[in-house]
Amino acid sequence: DTFREARQLLETFQQCAPSPYVIAANKQDCPDAWSPEELRLALRLEAAAKVIPCVALDRQSVKNVLLELLYLILDRAEE
Repeated sequence: DTFREARQLLETFQQCAPSPYVIAANKQDCPDAWSPEELRLALRLEAAAKVIPCVALDRQSVKNVLLELLYLILDRAEE
């Protein structure tokens, strides 16, 4: 159900205002965590969508996700 809801949210936002986004694949420090590629498949994301591994309790990990989003926004602004 969570993946269905996440997919619906993504579709809604893309229809309302297509904007850059990244998916943070959280809890990558857990042994049973889904890999970013598994999340990509579960959410039915296009190949260009960025799925970034993340551990929300790790400052550098969160910084990496935010930087990826910033780079996407800057790239879009240059277009």
